[in-house]
Amino acid sequence: MAVDLYSTAMVAIAVVVAGIIGLKLRISSSIFEVAAGLIVANVLGIGIAPWLDFLATVGGLVLTFLAGAEVEFILLRKKWKESLGIGTMAFVAPLVGVVGALTVFTDWSWQARIAGGLALTTTSVAVVYAVLSEYELIKMPTAKTIIAVTFVNDILTLIGVNFIQSAFNLYTVIFVVVLIGLVSIVPRLLRRVVQTFGKRAAEIEVKFVLAILLAISFFADIASLHSVFGAFVLGLIFANSIQQHQDILLKMRTVTFALLAPVFFIRAGMLIAIPAVIANIALVFGLLGTKLASKFIGVYGLCKKWIPEAPMFSTMLLSTGLTVGTIVATLGEQSGYLSATQFSIIVSAVILSAVVPTLIARRFVPTKTQ
Repeated sequence: MAVDLYSTAMVAIAVVVAGIIGLKLRISSSIFEVAAGLIVANVLGIGIAPWLDFLATVGGLVLTFLAGAEVEFILLRKKWKESLGIGTMAFVAPLVGVVGALTVFTDWSWQARIAGGLALTTTSVAVVYAVLSEYELIKMPTAKTIIAVTFVNDILTLIGVNFIQSAFNLYTVIFVVVLIGLVSIVPRLLRRVVQTFGKRAAEIEVKFVLAILLAISFFADIASLHSVFGAFVLGLIFANSIQQHQDILLKMRTVTFALLAPVFFIRAGMLIAIPAVIANIALVFGLLGTKLASKFIGVYGLCKKWIPEAPMFSTMLLSTGLTVGTIVATLGEQSGYLSATQFSIIVSAVILSAVVPTLIARRFVPTKTQ
C-alpha cells in the first residue's frame, strides 16, 4: 500500500513547527506536539496511518528506555532517604487521590481508574530538567535531590502499570530470570560491541541497543508484563554502562527527539477527542486539581524537612507530568483499559499538569546561594 505523502508531509511540518514554538516559549515542545496532533486530526482530518502507529510505538518504548538509562544510581544512593521518602509519597498520594476522585465522581471501571491514577502520579523528568536548567540550578544540591525523587516516582509508576491487570505465568518467571542475567552480561557485551564495531558509519552499537530493546519489549508482552515496563527495566540495566558511552546516548537522543518522540506525542494528540474534552472539562480540571492537591499534601511536609531551602518550588516541580504520564495513558488506551473519551480526559489533565505547576514554581525559585 502506498504511503500517503500528504499526511506524512503535514506530520513532518507539525513536528518542526511544534519544536520551534517550544524553543521560542521555553516550554517543552512535547506539549505543542500533542496540540499539533489535535490540529492535524481534527482540523486537517488526517488519520493515524500504520507507519505513524509504528513509529509512535517505537518512540514510546525508546523514551521509556532512556528514562531508565538516565537514572543515576550513585545519586540515588547518596540521596536514598530523601529520594525514597519523598518519591514514594509523590507516587502514593496522587494515586490514592485520583483513584478516589474517579471512584466518587465517575462510573469508570476499576482498571480505567487505576490507569488514570497511574498516569497522573508521574513527575516529568523533562520538565524538571528544563526548569532547573533555565534557572541555572542544575548543579545545586537542591536540584540533585529533586532529580533523585523524580527517578523514584517514575520507577514506582512504571512498576505499577503491571498491576492494572496482572496475569503472571511461567513466561513471567523466565523473563525475570533473563533480566537478572542481563545485569551482569550487558556491561561486558556493550563494551565488546563498542570496542569491535564502535565509531563507524554503520552505528552498530546503536542498532545493538535498539535490537535488545525491541526484543525485551516483545518478551515482556509475552510474559504478561507491559512492554514499557520491559523497556524501562532494560534502561535501568543499561544505565551505568551506557552512561560511560555518552556518544551512544547522544545518538539515541538525537534519533528519539528528532523523530520518534514527536511522532509519539503527535499520535497521542490525534487520539484526543475535542468534543469529549469539552463535554468533560469540569472533570479534566477536577483531576488536575486533585493531582496538585494530593502531591502538595503528600510531599510538601517532606520537602520542608529535606529540601528546606525550596519546599514550595520542589513540590510544584514534583507535581508536573508529561512524558511518562502520556506513555501510561497511551498504554491504557492501547490495552483497552481506557476508552477514547477517558483517554482524552486523562491526557488533557496530564498536559495541564506540565504547565500549571511550572508557572506556580516560577514564583518560588530559590536563589543560587541557598
